[in-house]
Amino acid sequence: MGKIATTSPVWGCSVSDLRALAKITEEAGFDGIFSPEVPPYSAITNAQVFAECTERVNVGTWIANIYMRQPVVATATALTIQEITGGRMVLGLGVSHKPVNGRYDIDMGDPIEAMRSYVGEVRAFADGTSPRLSLKRKMDLPVYIAGLTKAAAELAGEVADGIMPYLCPPAYIATLKEHVASGAAGAERDPSTISITNGIPSFVSDDGAAAVAAAKRGLGPYARFPFYQRLIRNIGFGDIIDQVQDGANPAEVFTDELIDSVALAGTPDNCKKKLEEHFAAGVDLAILVPGPVGKQSNVEVMEITAKAYS
Repeated sequence: MGKIATTSPVWGCSVSDLRALAKITEEAGFDGIFSPEVPPYSAITNAQVFAECTERVNVGTWIANIYMRQPVVATATALTIQEITGGRMVLGLGVSHKPVNGRYDIDMGDPIEAMRSYVGEVRAFADGTSPRLSLKRKMDLPVYIAGLTKAAAELAGEVADGIMPYLCPPAYIATLKEHVASGAAGAERDPSTISITNGIPSFVSDDGAAAVAAAKRGLGPYARFPFYQRLIRNIGFGDIIDQVQDGANPAEVFTDELIDSVALAGTPDNCKKKLEEHFAAGVDLAILVPGPVGKQSNVEVMEITAKAYS
């Protein structure tokens, strides 16, 4: 089995829970733990919490919204975590979603060009080449970018150290990997140095049917975001998005086939077998996104995840 990382809950949790989750991840032998970002929770701040209670695992963001902070501030904060960890910080960057950014009157402009510019500034601030800083603080800082499209994959190949998609079936990961390689070739970079990750929802239970039902409920909200609607269409489930746009509850129209395509939902053995398909498609780091099956605390869900995939 390839490298595995996990995330803290998408909708946020307490600092004490964050510490507990990080320790469980490290004890399980996983490669890392990363934090999503949904205001009022900060992914970079959460990464620092992980950093200060672990000794081995990578920590980082999955993802930090580039429109929420200036590149210099994102870099400065990430470099502090890099210093705390002795080199275990991964800065995952993304553009979030129009419905989220719209709440804060953010004009996203051209997301691809915004990301290209942002990553360039982060790199210059981190390696000391930016003329905008008189005080230099040189440190290696891996920068990954979120992406669901071929254009985003090519940009990752061009400027980033890795790509962070989510809800992508193995076949689509293989396609994104080809476009990462294309972007790398255009920038005269070695594509083998660019990490292919995939955020994969995980709903594990001895009751496989209950796990699939939990996945439908847990993943339903994503079908309301335009980026994920486009992704679900691109992977062959456009009829489901048509129903959602006509007013259907996503949890009621998501099919077992869709869940099997994008998630790990079922018994521990079945989930581990499905995970191998992602590694076979070219995933270097599987970023598991643990979800509850029933009424389970954040810590209980992570304990179940650690046991299932360790």
